[in-house]
Amino acid sequence: MRFASLSSLSGLAALCALGCSSGDPSIAVRNTATAQALVCTPSDHPTSPASLLTRAQYDATIADLLGDDSHPSASFPPENQVQGFNNNTEVHIANPLLVEQFMDAAEGIAARAVTQNLNLLAACSDTTVSGQQQCGAAFVTSFGKRAFRRPLSADEASAFNSLLAAQVASQDYPTAIKLVIEAMLQSPQFLYRVDSAAAPTSQTGAIALGPYEVASRLSYFLTGSMPDDALFAAADRGELASASEVEAQARRLLEAPRAHDVGRDFNHQWLQLDQLTGLARNPPDATTDVKSIGDDLRGSIDTYLDHAYWDLGDIGSLLTSTDMYLNARLANLYGAPAPSDTSFALVQNAPGRVGLLAQPALMAMLAHADQTAPVQRGVFVRQQLLCIPVDPPPPGFNPVAPDPNPMLTTRERFKVHTAEPGCAGCHKALDGVGFGFENFDQLGNYRTSENSLPIDASGEMLGTPDDTLNGPFNGEGELSARLAQSPLVQNCVATNWYRYAFGRTETPADGCSLIQAEQAFTNSGGRFKELLVALTLTDAFRYRPPLPEEL
Repeated sequence: MRFASLSSLSGLAALCALGCSSGDPSIAVRNTATAQALVCTPSDHPTSPASLLTRAQYDATIADLLGDDSHPSASFPPENQVQGFNNNTEVHIANPLLVEQFMDAAEGIAARAVTQNLNLLAACSDTTVSGQQQCGAAFVTSFGKRAFRRPLSADEASAFNSLLAAQVASQDYPTAIKLVIEAMLQSPQFLYRVDSAAAPTSQTGAIALGPYEVASRLSYFLTGSMPDDALFAAADRGELASASEVEAQARRLLEAPRAHDVGRDFNHQWLQLDQLTGLARNPPDATTDVKSIGDDLRGSIDTYLDHAYWDLGDIGSLLTSTDMYLNARLANLYGAPAPSDTSFALVQNAPGRVGLLAQPALMAMLAHADQTAPVQRGVFVRQQLLCIPVDPPPPGFNPVAPDPNPMLTTRERFKVHTAEPGCAGCHKALDGVGFGFENFDQLGNYRTSENSLPIDASGEMLGTPDDTLNGPFNGEGELSARLAQSPLVQNCVATNWYRYAFGRTETPADGCSLIQAEQAFTNSGGRFKELLVALTLTDAFRYRPPLPEEL
């Protein structure tokens, strides 16, 4: 059943009022090396837009709310992206097709919930109409609070109770409960995270978020889902107003299994790992079976990233650990001992493997089907690890790599980039980094020769604002060691987490908050948990600017 006016914020019109505007998705990229571009003014606070649940957040919320792990968002269209992230509030917005799919999903979810769990959701032993209406009213209050992540307003409770009472009288109790669930799951209060109106409470004119709003920010940032019982209890007690209370909850949530899911979601987007889907590579050895290798490689790098984030715990280890994880199929491909089962087993100190950038998944992903891709590898390092934008190629440029030549190495074939004056400027910076990865072929396998010619893996980092990073290097290991010590890399990682946490690109008004997070990350020695905790303690996380009607 479709619902159009259960409350002042329900239905398609309200969804579009919140999200169907035609904003400009092109947002400037901040180079983290130029922190002076940020304005650190405590009285200035960044915007706080409504946040539409992503597909991952929708599925996790439905699972926690109703125990439904059917992944109903599978039919939803992919989110639009800004700077690699799919939760950007400028472009992840409602549209008529998505609203229709929200409605379809709500109907299926509600039907399953009532069929399978009515006695757990809304048990009622009374068979009279008035008695069932009372049972239903209690359900509206309890379920509505969890679905909307806060207690219902009087108007909301009245609207849903009226729907329920009418359906109990004209249909039956299970149907009434089903329709209430459908209505709530179609409401913007469920689909969006919206800050409530309030009066400015600080000397700077900013508005401190209420306890339920902070609880939702914490849970969706750190677990990708609705608040758990402990967060609801803290909000009920009026807590989460102080930095110490927020920090305690953030540290608790970081120990939950769902925090690992959030870390994996971030890393997939930051490192663009969706490119592993359907990966096709021609093996140098024609007898090697590499069909569907992308799934194996994704499992390998996921396991490595989980290990680096939650066990090793710091950016230096992420970039310099000699660990990798292989299942039996990958072990055969990369010449390592095969694990005894189907899991991914730890392999240490494999020749030439140093850190994230030497992981087989990344090296295979950043390659062409039949040869390596120095340009792609150079772009990846500069954009994803240094936050240095790379201009697109000029109009009419042919991006096809030179054909493989059994008489030449990749480095020799790619000399054409720097031989052309119009290409040399950019390609010196890109190829100079990318050539440092030539020890890894298009499958990510370590090699010391190509076409029986010795590999030259020397490279050069050019034009970064970090003088300790610039200059020649020899091979991926030396580059990774240098990257691990660079404040430019630490600030870039912090900035990407900031964008992911807030669902938007930073603006000058984010200056104080972003610098605070960067400094906390640096002071901790690059500990990932400390960065995530620091983000929850920023003004941008705990406050918002007043709306015009609140001034």
